[in-house]
Amino acid sequence: MKIIGITYYDGSENIVLKSDSSMLVNRKPLFVPEWVGRLQALPCYVLRVSRLGKCIAPRFASRYFDAVATGMDFFAADQLHEAQLQGKAWTQAIAFEGSLALGEWQSVPMPESRWQLLRNGEQVCELDWMPDPDIFCQAVARASNLLTIRQGDLIYVAAQQQPWQLITDDIVRSALPNTELLYCKIK
Repeated sequence: MKIIGITYYDGSENIVLKSDSSMLVNRKPLFVPEWVGRLQALPCYVLRVSRLGKCIAPRFASRYFDAVATGMDFFAADQLHEAQLQGKAWTQAIAFEGSLALGEWQSVPMPESRWQLLRNGEQVCELDWMPDPDIFCQAVARASNLLTIRQGDLIYVAAQQQPWQLITDDIVRSALPNTELLYCKIK
């Protein structure tokens, strides 16, 4: 299984790969490594790939994923900034163990609604549950132009460009009306 990320940082699109050990599931907490320093997070949509594909045209991409989940992409902000300045790889800053929290899968197509992002019970923002479908199709097309995607691979797409700061004992949740999608405690 591959985890392919399409994120936006400082106004530029970036394609990243994470190992399966970077995924948090089943309400597991994120144990922040000591070296991380400032921990930041970007809310994201996570697509579950449902079939094999390579160089998929955007108009056919909706056929290649069968479910969407909310997620949180965690990263070490200080190490990322330093790696960018020095022109080094970002791997340590963005792909450490537990750096992607994954919520409950929802089948597609999904009903029109909005999901809330909450930190310690307070709403941080509210996003469309199903944004413009072209965003997902473009993500699948971009990922498949770099790598062959296979059933079970995950593609995550940043839901917004502004990361938010997290500290120890924060609780991050995402929810639809009457349905919790993701829960993650920072330790």
